[in-house]
Amino acid sequence: MKRERRGLYFLSLGLIAFFGTVAGGLVSRAKAAASLKQETLQMADPMVTLAPPKRADDATEVVLPGNIQAFTDAPIYARTNGYLKRWHVDIGARVKAGQLLAEIDAPEVDQQLQQARADLASAEANSKKRPWSRRGPTSGAWRTPSPSRGSRRRSRE
Repeated sequence: MKRERRGLYFLSLGLIAFFGTVAGGLVSRAKAAASLKQETLQMADPMVTLAPPKRADDATEVVLPGNIQAFTDAPIYARTNGYLKRWHVDIGARVKAGQLLAEIDAPEVDQQLQQARADLASAEANSKKRPWSRRGPTSGAWRTPSPSRGSRRRSRE
C-alpha cells in the first residue's frame, strides 16, 4: 500500500506541477496580449510636434560636391576626305555654338557639289523646254487615245 500511495503521491504531484505550469503559461500569455493591446492603442495615435513654416534667409545656400556623368557616351566622329586648310580652335578648348573649328579643303566633295549643281541646272533647263502639267510628265495630261483601241472596238461589233 505504501507503494501505491507513493506512486499516487508522485502522480498527483506531477499533475499539479503540469497544470500549474499550463495555468501560469496561459496567464502570462493573457497578460502579454493585454499589454500589447494597450501599447498598440497608445501608439496608434502618434505624438507629433509641429512647427510653423517660416521663410529662410536668401543667403542660405547648400553647396555639395558631386559629379555629373552621362548614362551613355556616344562618340560622334565627323569624317570626310580632304586636307586641313586652317585650324581655328585647339583640341580641348572651350567653344561656343556655331563657332568655326577648322576649314577643310576637300577636292572630291567640291567636285561632287559642282556635279550636283550642273545636274540641277540641266534639269531646270529641261523643265523649261517641255510644258508639263502640274501633276508631272507621267500623269497622262498630254496623252491622246491610241487608234488601235478604236479599231478593236469596231472589230468586235
